[in-house]
Formats: sequence, structure tokens, C-alpha cells
Amino acid sequence: MDSTYFGVFPAFILLILWAVFIVRYRKDPRRLSNAILLFPLVLGSISLSINLLTSLVPGLGLVLVLVFLLAPLIYLVFAGALIHNGVVMWRREGPRMSNLLSLVAGLAVLGLPVLAFAILSINTWWAYAFAFVLFMSSSLAACLFSMLLLYAWVQAKFPSKGQGAAVVVLGARTIQGKVTPLLRGRLDRGISLYETASEPKPLLVPSGGQGGDEVEPEGVSMARYLQEQGIPEAQIMVEDQAKDTLQNLTFSDALVRQQKVEGRLWVVTSDYHALRAGFASRQLGLDARAFGGKTAAYYRPSAFLRECVAIVRDHKLVVGLLALPFAAVVIGALVLLLNYDQVR
Repeated sequence: MDSTYFGVFPAFILLILWAVFIVRYRKDPRRLSNAILLFPLVLGSISLSINLLTSLVPGLGLVLVLVFLLAPLIYLVFAGALIHNGVVMWRREGPRMSNLLSLVAGLAVLGLPVLAFAILSINTWWAYAFAFVLFMSSSLAACLFSMLLLYAWVQAKFPSKGQGAAVVVLGARTIQGKVTPLLRGRLDRGISLYETASEPKPLLVPSGGQGGDEVEPEGVSMARYLQEQGIPEAQIMVEDQAKDTLQNLTFSDALVRQQKVEGRLWVVTSDYHALRAGFASRQLGLDARAFGGKTAAYYRPSAFLRECVAIVRDHKLVVGLLALPFAAVVIGALVLLLNYDQVR
């Protein structure tokens, strides 16, 4: 069989799968299954491109080998960046666990290989088994994180709008009735969507109840900021009861639909939270799309790691199915190790 067949056939399959992904994404980008499909598609496309380029560009194979040899250095730089971000978060936001996820992740990235080598030095079958389970668990976590990060980037770069009935801005903590920089990023993105929308202009719905340390509901503080930026009061509909994201979405949708307005909700939150907000709106059966407002760069790593944990929590069944191939490999390896130990 012609060797070119082994390049053309995978490319043909990839093109079909890319077409399937694009159709599914345009229909509804809020599906976790889209993220699951996209991840191997990107890996497959990169692999196919590398194979093609190495056959066309002399010396490229050597460059790729050098990059592969630098992988440990890249690994250390990645771990160091996470640890540095964790320290910055500690200093700026306080030592709450939710702010230290990047620090914990960086220490884990550095510590797990050391732990694995220490376990392997015991030189027993159960030590090898434990080290392999550790490796496969880490691989699953890395795949999940990479998959969600990639899909969050795709959603941010290729938003799906449609006709907007209302721009719903999800609330966040206010200080003495003033919006924080994080909340201002959400509101400014909401204003941008409102101003670029076609006529008739969508409603603007600042959504958020009153926390124990707040002087008024977040929705009220947000509405004041919107008016200060020149948004007509008649276009603002305050939602001031919600305590979490699900209530933000549910209560805001109810307010908007009472006005008999046609179109979908444009849900605006922080960029790191947009992916989960979109998933949540789909689970609630709402016609909505999520958009991310600008967030300080130092805040994103820990915040997105927190979102990944929450997405896994909210989609236990799907994540469990994704873990099955990893579990099958682990079980197979354990059986081989046990049989080898018995024979020895």
C-alpha cells in the first residue's frame, strides 16, 4: 500500500471531525462534549502537521529532538511560574485556600516526580504499582486541565452571540457600595456588548444580592456604576436577590422574560469564570451565551484552577467516563505487576 495513504487517510478523518466540531460548536458552544472532542482533534492536527513538516523541511526533526530534550526545563519553568503566582496571590489576596491553588499546583508539579522516584526506590511490586497509579492520576488531571483551558480560549476567541435580549452582568463583592476592579471588568464588558448591539438595544441586568459585609445589594451598586457610564436608567433592570451563579442566571432570566423580550441572554462574568457560567446556563435550560470581562493577569491562574475543580464537580459522570481508559490501563498494569511478582 502506498505510504502516502497513511498521511492522507488520517487527514481526511481529521477534516471530517473538525467539521463535526464546528457544526456542534455553532449550534451550542456550552457543551462539555465539545471540549472533549476538541482536545484530541488539536493533538491529532499538531501530530499530523509535525509529520508533514519533518518530511518537507530538512533538519526540522533535529529541532524537534532538541525541543524534546528541553522538556524537563520547560516543566521546571511551568512549576516555577505556578509557585510564583501562588506567592503573588498570597500577598495580594490573602492566604485563603481558594487563592493558593496555583501555589499548591506548582508544588505538586515539582513534588510528584520526587515522590515517584522515592517510591520506586523501595523496589517492590506495590511500590511500582503506587507510582504508576500516581503517574496516571496526574496524567488525567493534566489532560482535564489542558482540555478546559483550550476550550475556554476557543470560546473567548470565537464567541457565539445571536440576538441578545439582555446583557446579564453577574455580581461580585462590592466595598462600601463601590465596584471593585474585578467587578468593573465585568461591567465594562457588559457595556461594550450593549453599545455594539444592534437596535433594539438589549436590557442591562446587573445581578447580585447583598452579602453580609456589603452595605447594599451588588445589583444596586452595579446599576449605579452603569448609570455613571451613561447607560439610560430605562435600559437597566436590577436583580438584587441572587446569592450564587445559578440564582444570578435563574432570577435574571425570569425578570427579562417578564418583559416579553425576544432573544438570548448575554451572560457577562470574569474571563476565568465564563466557561463554567456557560455550562451552568445550559444545565438550567436557558437560551444564553457567556462572555468574559477583563481580569488582572495575576488573578487568573488560581481562579481558573478553582473553576476547573468546580466543573469536574458539576460533571462527575462525564469526568468518570473520561477516567475509564486511564483506569483500564492502571488495572492492566497492576495485573501484570502482580503476575510478574508471583512468577519471580
